[in-house]
Amino acid sequence: MSLGRETDRARELYRFSGYGMPRELIEAGLLVKQACAETNRELAALDEAVADAILAAIAELRALADEDLAALFPLDPFQGGAGTAFNMNLNEAIASLASRASGLAVDPFLHVNLHQSTNDVVPTAVRLMMLAMLFPLEESLAELQERLQEKERRYAGVLATARTQLRDATVLPVAKQFTTWACAVQRDRWRIFKARERLKEVNLGGTAVGSGLGAPRSYVLRVVTQLQRLTPFPVSRADDLVEATSNWDQVVEAMGAVSIAAGNLRRMANDWRLLASGPLTGFGELILPKVVRGSSIMPGKVNPVVAEAAVQIAERILANQGLIERLAFASELQLNAFAPMLSYTIWESLSLLSRLVPALERYAGELEVDEARCAANLSRSQAELVALLPLLGYETCERLAARAAEEGKGLEDYLVSFCGFSRKDAAALFAAESLTRLGYDEALYRAIRERNAEAIDMIRRQP
Repeated sequence: MSLGRETDRARELYRFSGYGMPRELIEAGLLVKQACAETNRELAALDEAVADAILAAIAELRALADEDLAALFPLDPFQGGAGTAFNMNLNEAIASLASRASGLAVDPFLHVNLHQSTNDVVPTAVRLMMLAMLFPLEESLAELQERLQEKERRYAGVLATARTQLRDATVLPVAKQFTTWACAVQRDRWRIFKARERLKEVNLGGTAVGSGLGAPRSYVLRVVTQLQRLTPFPVSRADDLVEATSNWDQVVEAMGAVSIAAGNLRRMANDWRLLASGPLTGFGELILPKVVRGSSIMPGKVNPVVAEAAVQIAERILANQGLIERLAFASELQLNAFAPMLSYTIWESLSLLSRLVPALERYAGELEVDEARCAANLSRSQAELVALLPLLGYETCERLAARAAEEGKGLEDYLVSFCGFSRKDAAALFAAESLTRLGYDEALYRAIRERNAEAIDMIRRQP
């Protein structure tokens, strides 16, 4: 079936990847065409009947199911011409439907593309697509943040062993680990919100290079105002349309926020994998939900499959960011020739992250903390040793820890049984409040030092 002369040629020419143009970009392009048609009708540059036919065709296209829309937009995103083939696909699909429905001879060039260029249509469509996809992403991040904060509240008071360089470090409340993840997600939300601010300025009306040549001044000044009426986003005409046609740095900046969010989610997912490792011979402090069987040969095995998927998706988004930067900064003089691949790569990253965040939110909701395992791991570690530094100093603490390990005693029991500390003072040093407060209680340590001066002196003199 012929889709139009230019679309047919492009379909034959660009057959590289087997991928298609994203629906989100097609819908954004149709919205741009609607704004242009309505503006041209207001200015009497388009006959009323022709304009009505174009607008009816656009509405029909936007209402199509995915497979039906894809059949009319079959182009490979790996295409040259700064997106000319995609723009002509929009023009010809609209003109064809409009002509059939109205009986009029609606022309893709003279009518649908009137006062436009690929070079202002496609960049504007890309920004509309991004705005439309970033808003729900921000909402999803808010839900993930709330889910993590619920876990933070649930496990308040549970202590675990902190790790640095994957080695036992000090004592840390489990809630603080959830806080760490939630705070990163909160910042990601803010970055996504600010990223949307960078995308509001569009170059629609600038035609080929931003000068507006080929379009009447009245059109140039009104078309973005018309676009504002059609979208929920506060888009505005760029101050300098030539500059806005040439540069894509705002897009790079906005997608930078997306890649940072992906990196933070990668880090969180990897933490989940580590804390759930084992579970019998690893950390085993997180209990994973059983979403699918973990092995075809090992019965009962539960793998961190969603976390592993998150790592892979994040890696793809981070890699895409490098491609986005290289393509965006490959603009030459007044135009970026690589808008098609930029558009597709941006869409892929946004699409992947938009699907990943809700999956992680559901997964996080089903994560459980094994409180008994946290306590057992903590008791086997010497994470509490830092609490003795103000009393004994670094080297003495090292010797005491080694002797306690030789005797098979925990630090508190060793201080009481072998060093002469009272149980009350030893318990006070290792109480949860002492181990987790911001800085140690100087009055408490001064009193313990005075009451246990002989014991402290004896510990320091031991080889």
